[in-house]
Amino acid sequence: MAETVTLMSKTIMTAPDDTIAYVGGAHIRFERGLHLPPRNVENHRFLYVESGSGEFILPDERLQLDNRMLLLLSPGIREIRYDDKRPVSYTYIEFKVTRDLITEPWLRVPETSQHFQTLIGLLRSTLHEDGRGVELIIRAAIDLALRHTVPDASGPTVDDRIRQVLDYIDRNLNRALKVSELAELAGLSEPQFRRVFRANMSIGPKEHLLRTRMHYARRILESEGLRVSDVAELLQFETVYQFSKQYKEVHGHSPTGRR
Repeated sequence: MAETVTLMSKTIMTAPDDTIAYVGGAHIRFERGLHLPPRNVENHRFLYVESGSGEFILPDERLQLDNRMLLLLSPGIREIRYDDKRPVSYTYIEFKVTRDLITEPWLRVPETSQHFQTLIGLLRSTLHEDGRGVELIIRAAIDLALRHTVPDASGPTVDDRIRQVLDYIDRNLNRALKVSELAELAGLSEPQFRRVFRANMSIGPKEHLLRTRMHYARRILESEGLRVSDVAELLQFETVYQFSKQYKEVHGHSPTGRR
């Protein structure tokens, strides 16, 4: 039986047997303003605005967009305008679900929510997963967004130092970063950093670096038409063999196997 929850003047409907199908997602960056003209989006979306400001325009409503804004969006016609005051950076995840999750066009997850940073981590991780794993992650994100968006400053959050490190990793995926470098960025000793990172992300920093870079490598191979040797060089591996070995460790096949 569906459950109805009223939260922040939004009526929310959920059910444990919803069928979820991942449609797509991306991390978008522009060094200028951006206008996405009115269009009909048929599926639900999560939208996380990392930086930028502008307007989310609906037929009967407008929402001011700003950096560190996290939204769950229902299907419908929408237009987005980002101004040129600062670079635009955002992540979106689109998915199909068997019923409407919210009765309003959007639901904002406040930054003061104890689950705000956890949700962002979940959404980022969908860009690096395959198959059913993506759907399980999206289901977890939906559950947090719908049930736990009440501000709670006393609840646990992801350490700001780790958030800074995650942003740094995303901006430097082509570099062979060292854990010691990330620990220095976080202002921690390496043993302390490893403990704090694992406590926040449930995996160690070395494993996170490996998975993130190899998923980045796969996207380049599939979308840019580069040779394996080109990608190995771009990611600063000394040999193609080293790159292929790490690629297979994450994806279960060689980089030439999929292509």
